[in-house]
Amino acid sequence: MLPSLGSLMEFDQDEFGARLRALVQGTTVVQLRTMTMDVFAMLGLTKAYFLAPLTRDARVGRNLGNVGFAAAWERQYRERLHKTDPFPSIALRHTGAIIWPGILEHEKIDAAGKRYLEIAARYGMARGIGTACYGPNGRAGFVGASLPRSLPLSEDLMRVRFNVTAQLSFQRYCSLVRVDEEAHRLSNRELDVLQLISQGKSNSVIAELLGISPSSVDVYVRRIFAKLGVADRTSASLKAFSNGLIVTVH
Repeated sequence: MLPSLGSLMEFDQDEFGARLRALVQGTTVVQLRTMTMDVFAMLGLTKAYFLAPLTRDARVGRNLGNVGFAAAWERQYRERLHKTDPFPSIALRHTGAIIWPGILEHEKIDAAGKRYLEIAARYGMARGIGTACYGPNGRAGFVGASLPRSLPLSEDLMRVRFNVTAQLSFQRYCSLVRVDEEAHRLSNRELDVLQLISQGKSNSVIAELLGISPSSVDVYVRRIFAKLGVADRTSASLKAFSNGLIVTVH
């Protein structure tokens, strides 16, 4: 729930600090994202996405966490939009959080990036805020959020508080997810299969739902187990849940 106008006028710094302290105690990625959104709610933000790892080459596989944005946008982002989203790369070139579309006045965007902006606007991201986040051993990520039409805080305060929250959230993420786990990114089809596994569907049912052969499902299941380092469906579901791979809040 968004803060009331009165609460926005009198920002509760003590509550903000308390929520930040709770955030760094999260024990799973899902819990961490929920706590991160609790802090963002104080800034008037209800939709956010989380990327890791972040490199200058957008073709490098990234894990996507989505809270609040439409499932259709998430599917497109996993499939292709991650290659053209300009904001993670822009954020790497700036200190602190960026706010768009204002930042675009100072950045050159190619045709693919402009197309991304058109698509993102359909899903409530015409205005947004984001920041590159940094963790141990050179790890980096990105957190972006949709901005409401009217900012509850000044842009400067919004940037500072968003950046503090995102940095703490990413550093906690780094403590929960090892580099090797992050690197073994599941494909879109593997994520589809994993989601259905977590729902207790058999391989034959998964094959029917996805329109593929049972033998193909067997291959995907083996790949999922190998990437997650597990030997059975229950362990795969539990590990995927704890790492935020199959639970997305819309």
